[in-house]
Amino acid sequence: MINPKFEIRILKKFLNSNSQKIKPGLMAKIFIILMIFFLPLFADVGSLMRKGNGLMRKGRYDEALKTYQQAQVLEPDNIKIHYNMGRALYKLGKYPEAVSEFELGLLTKDKKFQANSLYNIGNSRFKQGDLDGAIKAYKSALLLNNKDIKAKQNLEFCLKLKEELKNQPKSDSTKQQQQKQEQPQPQEQFRKPEMSREDANRILEALKNKEKEQKKKQPKPEREKVEKDW
Repeated sequence: MINPKFEIRILKKFLNSNSQKIKPGLMAKIFIILMIFFLPLFADVGSLMRKGNGLMRKGRYDEALKTYQQAQVLEPDNIKIHYNMGRALYKLGKYPEAVSEFELGLLTKDKKFQANSLYNIGNSRFKQGDLDGAIKAYKSALLLNNKDIKAKQNLEFCLKLKEELKNQPKSDSTKQQQQKQEQPQPQEQFRKPEMSREDANRILEALKNKEKEQKKKQPKPEREKVEKDW
């Protein structure tokens, strides 16, 4: 499959190195012809993304994933494509693979995008049964976007669940099953701020104090190893 960005870089290099040999008028015509040839390839990425998003809305997650993967072949470094692949993988119950895709969102400089990615990593960790990993991801998401009320709610839920699981007998499997039925929901797009800065700062400060108290009472938990939209 042709990578249009790579091919155009090569062609630009060729034209620049041979610019003295080619007449200006002819070079302009060559460039226009090349753009006409490669334009459909760029357009395909957008159409594939829209198609994938439509399939996601219809609940056809497997087909959506395949569509995003086709777009990813054309633009391997497009973070938004990987984000959408993570969404589809999450819906398909492939949580480790979803985490790997969402982690690529941390490479961008966009803090809101990073916060969204961390939120979804938290959801995926929770689904894997990695409660500590989920808590860490939600906290990191809040540090980047302290107005993220859903991350706050999921974090509070996980902290409460961790405390309850710590205090209840191991044989009480029925209660554990009931608690697991309440699960955080995946975020599929950026959200508008829903908390004031003062409330967010107050919540974060309370969480930090609670974490310090918990660390004094119990040894540091081990986390599962990480193997490494839209």
